[in-house]
Amino acid sequence: MARRLVRSERRRASYDAEVPTDRGRSFRLAREEELAAGLARVAAGRAEAALERLRARSSGEAETAAAVHGARKDLKKLRAVLRLLRDPLGKKRYRRAGARFRDAGRALANARDAEVKLRTLEALSEQADGLPGEAVEAWRKILVRDCEAATDTPRSEALATEAIGEIEVGLEEVRGWDLSGDSWKMIEAALTRSYRRGRKATKTAPTGSENDLHEWRKRVKDLWYALRIFSGAWPGPLEATAEEAHSLSELLGDHHDLAVLREDLHQRNLGQLETQVVAAAIKRRQDELASEAAALGRRLYAERPADFSRRLRRYREAWRG
Repeated sequence: MARRLVRSERRRASYDAEVPTDRGRSFRLAREEELAAGLARVAAGRAEAALERLRARSSGEAETAAAVHGARKDLKKLRAVLRLLRDPLGKKRYRRAGARFRDAGRALANARDAEVKLRTLEALSEQADGLPGEAVEAWRKILVRDCEAATDTPRSEALATEAIGEIEVGLEEVRGWDLSGDSWKMIEAALTRSYRRGRKATKTAPTGSENDLHEWRKRVKDLWYALRIFSGAWPGPLEATAEEAHSLSELLGDHHDLAVLREDLHQRNLGQLETQVVAAAIKRRQDELASEAAALGRRLYAERPADFSRRLRRYREAWRG
């Protein structure tokens, strides 16, 4: 129960930190916005926010880990908007924009991954009993040094500069999109397809491979972002469902972080017995997370895909009058 409360507080703090200071950055459609123009505005806002974070990092105005984490989240949201607009953008523009923002996110991954491994080990140490204390502390110190090396090197600065350049070019392309109209058909196929893939994964991923769970998480995040984008249509129900999607995404994210931590574990020389004990603790925690995710996923994906898309459409039509 305590872990759930901590996770809930962390989600709330994260959500509050994302509340925009101006309407142009809002990650939700406004009532008077047409669909095409609104989604283009949302996409541009995420690129602008990512640039703002990374430039603040480069100038020393923002802490590196927080700036990189925020920028990567912005880029993931932007790519979720791209997936909604896949049909009206066309194959060529969609692929070009998707690759550009994906590559920008990957350029920032090393600094973030080092910090995640450290955070995950610290969380495991609090949750699991019987871990070999000396070995875990030695490992923690190694990860601390890895974090410092990942954020305070010329290569780290070069990668951030590379990411900024990619995002700047991508933002200009987004601003040049010639999209118009308010027909739900422009996103209906993409939204239905994404929900269908998430629903299918709900039935298979919890007992599948770690890669299956990781791929499921991508679809869950797409659902979370879509619910947030359209939440203005009926804030109570849609924001509540979005919060549940966020919860599921965090469960699956914790599962993936533990998989990355276990991979790192086997690269360290902590001792054979110590390694076995820690690996077993990681596996137990992953099993708990997968079980909790399966129960939540069944509720979140209870609708048929076409019904889900139709419900969002009707909410928005009623909202716009």
